[in-house]
Amino acid sequence: MSENTYLSKSSARAYDVICTDPLNTTQRDLPNIVIAADWSVDGRKGWMVRADLCPKNKYLVFPPEPVGEHSTLIHRIETCLPEHGTALLGFDFPIGLPKQYAEKTGISTWRQGLELFGGPGWEYFYQRSDNPTLRQPFFPLPTREKGNYRNQLAEALGFGNLKQLLRRCDKKTDNRPGAECVFYTLGGRQVGAGAVIGWSEVLAPAMERIRFWPFDGDLNDLLREPGIVVVEVYPREAYTHLGISIGPGTGLSKRRREDRQKACAHVLEAVTGGGIKFSEPAKSWIQWGFEREDDFDAMMGLLSMLQVVTGQRDPGSPDEDPYIRTIEGWILGQYSAV
Repeated sequence: MSENTYLSKSSARAYDVICTDPLNTTQRDLPNIVIAADWSVDGRKGWMVRADLCPKNKYLVFPPEPVGEHSTLIHRIETCLPEHGTALLGFDFPIGLPKQYAEKTGISTWRQGLELFGGPGWEYFYQRSDNPTLRQPFFPLPTREKGNYRNQLAEALGFGNLKQLLRRCDKKTDNRPGAECVFYTLGGRQVGAGAVIGWSEVLAPAMERIRFWPFDGDLNDLLREPGIVVVEVYPREAYTHLGISIGPGTGLSKRRREDRQKACAHVLEAVTGGGIKFSEPAKSWIQWGFEREDDFDAMMGLLSMLQVVTGQRDPGSPDEDPYIRTIEGWILGQYSAV
């Protein structure tokens, strides 16, 4: 996909047919565009799914498409927005820092950290290492050797165990197991490698042009202003919002197309309505069972976001905890953590 293109050809045709009179909305509490990106350190493997606001305040969902070049993503979305338009952009990498890590490093806000990382005194922050420090915390380097890497990371950063480096939203909930530590970079559940690329190549270069929820305000307030609002989404959390059961303990594997097909067989019927419609290419993609787990996760992330945007689900930040709103952040649509 060219750096200057955004919609796939099939998505563009569906938009032309169904949204012949797209809203040039001045009612900016509803974003013109909603996007969920399932992240990958390799831009060729990342997928994103988009929905556009159409007449009668309905969102039209398009099929998945490649994320493309990381460094141009924000610009490509900006060029798709109408004048004074708003986009809600969800990433499935962590957006925020563990409270105890921030306290130990003297970082008082997420934006302060994002501005510091990679700069003077923090030059090696984004470089993964087998000898992690507080200012170079991403660990370990790729390896196939077995080891007690989680404890090694915790001890190297001065903590008793890695649970102390979990954000509140990372912890186990009543509906799903816990997420991984922000800085951990090994195994199928690791999120650190995605955070490195997402923070350094996408968020930090554009931080003056984007707004972060919940750090910069309540979601409804942020969506009343033109531009891009960035949120964190988590596929396993999104599954619980959509009634999807797949993964360990369910008998269904996200890696098998037939299992993805079975797990989301109810989604088209359950989600359609309430301000959400599917283009024909998107319907076909879902019914077929997706190309791989990445485009599956991007679609489920988007549908979860649309539940929030259309008022079917609360954004979910549980209280006025100052650490959530300044340092740690929150997963969109998540209600609580144990």
